[in-house]
Amino acid sequence: MKTKWPKTILVAGRRVKLDFVDLDDTFGQYKHDLKIIEINKSISDPEKLLTIRHELMEASLLLSGIGFSERYEQEPIVRCMEEIFFPAWDAFVKRIAKDNA
Repeated sequence: MKTKWPKTILVAGRRVKLDFVDLDDTFGQYKHDLKIIEINKSISDPEKLLTIRHELMEASLLLSGIGFSERYEQEPIVRCMEEIFFPAWDAFVKRIAKDNA
């Protein structure tokens, strides 16, 4: 079954377009000036979902203004959120749901 993806994502009150395109050397990218997340259409659905999450974090940081700080390095913060914050948060939410079932 083919996954149906939304055409836009609401981020910080802004609509960001979600588009699936041919990208040769990357899984995805966020184009801030255009407010568009582009995802490589040739990757698997699980990879698309993880890439959307990654690019959404990039968009969030830029839309918040944090991404424009002179002493700010975006990619390490995004990687930290991806690899540390979200796994911990997901486990926490599952535990709450289980404990309150």
